[in-house]
Amino acid sequence: MDIDDLNLTDEKVNGLPEKTYSIKAEEGLIGSIFLKPKIMSEILEIVNEEDFYKGSHKILFNEMKKAHESGKIIEVLVIIELLKKNNLLEEVGGEDTIYDFTEVVSTAANATTYARIIKEKSIQRQLIDVGEEIIKLSQNSYNSIEKIIDDAEKKIFEISKKKQHQEIIKVGELADKKLKLLDEYQNSTSELSGIPTGYSAFDQMTGGLHGSDLMILAARPAMGKTAFALNLAISVAKQNKHVLVYSLEMGNEQLFDRILSITAGIRLKSLKDNMLKSEEMYRMGEVFGEITEMPFYISDSASVNMMELKSTARRLKSEGKLDFLLIDYLQLISPQEGYRKSREQEISEISRSLKLLAKELNIPILTLSQLSRGVEQRNDKRPMLSDLRESGAIEQDADMVMFLYRDSYYKKNNFDDEEERESSNSNNNNDSEENEKGEEVELIIGKHRSGPIGTVKLSFEASYQRFLNIKSDKYLPPSE
Repeated sequence: MDIDDLNLTDEKVNGLPEKTYSIKAEEGLIGSIFLKPKIMSEILEIVNEEDFYKGSHKILFNEMKKAHESGKIIEVLVIIELLKKNNLLEEVGGEDTIYDFTEVVSTAANATTYARIIKEKSIQRQLIDVGEEIIKLSQNSYNSIEKIIDDAEKKIFEISKKKQHQEIIKVGELADKKLKLLDEYQNSTSELSGIPTGYSAFDQMTGGLHGSDLMILAARPAMGKTAFALNLAISVAKQNKHVLVYSLEMGNEQLFDRILSITAGIRLKSLKDNMLKSEEMYRMGEVFGEITEMPFYISDSASVNMMELKSTARRLKSEGKLDFLLIDYLQLISPQEGYRKSREQEISEISRSLKLLAKELNIPILTLSQLSRGVEQRNDKRPMLSDLRESGAIEQDADMVMFLYRDSYYKKNNFDDEEERESSNSNNNNDSEENEKGEEVELIIGKHRSGPIGTVKLSFEASYQRFLNIKSDKYLPPSE
């Protein structure tokens, strides 16, 4: 059977395809594998047994897959013996049926084409199944519209990835995946397993930013947490990775001014006042092209709930336009419509949803968070996990929790009143000569699910919103 023998144009009944399967393609693929067993590895990257429509083909392909995984040669007699051993031979039609597959095709050249046809037909059937599920969900009056839409989007997104979701996976498959990653890492010019941030000590501790990780960055006001998060996002975007920023605290223009200040080395106050010197105008012109070319997206929503956030993220990911998500900040995300419980329960639901989203899309998510005023009552004002607002839920869901600490924040102005101190810091944040020089800031990693915790020292140029490496920076103290 040649590829031309396959009828790829389905007849239609009432506007819908009559066929959502191709028996000929399934037979052609099985026959091709018998002719050229070595192609099985390539085929398994496209289809699995669940993608086959005919039950006997599912069984047969599964036994061929098992033989391949155990290192056995995929040939007729071997497969027949495996089927006999598992009492499955009669279910596939007997020995004659197995031998018939070897005569279906004369070459294995079209094997991948057959596999893709099978996959496409499988996706068609999955879409029909999801459509029926959505109808049932819509008819269920106990579910809110928000919940129905979220569930529907999630199901369709899983199908759009064109791969079978595996809730149960064999350890051997994980081992193969790990070996491939290690091989890629060995052949890579980068020494990091994740996305580099540009901060050497931080990358040394964490290995960069990793997919499926939920990271929390928390600090008291005026510590520079938004600035640091933007520095990370810009660094990621400069590597041609797609970045999406939800800035719920400040407008798009304000955010762009900060991006321009960081990238061009222009004082933020000059940008705000539209009073640029000639050399600043020159620097801005130099980086404008670079900024416009960066795959950097900013949400223009003044507020957002979890359903809207997940919907946008899934859409961009399916389009290949999302590698890193930044949210400023967690407590400003609105709870799902109809979800009206205590604030702690709302935050718990939001942080859990963000962690699940990071895992679903396999991207790092960084969200900023507030600290409670409890940190102000201690002599040592370095924040800790217990200072997180609604700390129980956030700490539990996060893979990494980071804090920013500026000693100068407390030493410059020795006010008795906390609000007076914060106001003073905000008013003078961009004017002082000290801010031009940069000051030492501690990035404290208080929780790290996959590595050490400790402190990274950075230099913060507040006037330019830039965080820079300190040449002698070392994280202290590392501990597992």
